[in-house]
Amino acid sequence: MADIPRPKNPQDDWKIWLVVNPATWLIPILMSVFLLGILIHALLFTVSPYGAYWGG
Repeated sequence: MADIPRPKNPQDDWKIWLVVNPATWLIPILMSVFLLGILIHALLFTVSPYGAYWGG
């Protein structure tokens, strides 16, 4: 069995992106953060003091 060399950090940190591909997880995470921001803002606009401040 071939010996696998141990990683030399931080020189070998770039290799993690060969396994964790941003093309598969970046957009879903960004969309989740966007949706969470919209939901938090919607909740704050329904709370009385914030709604009154913004004219609602």
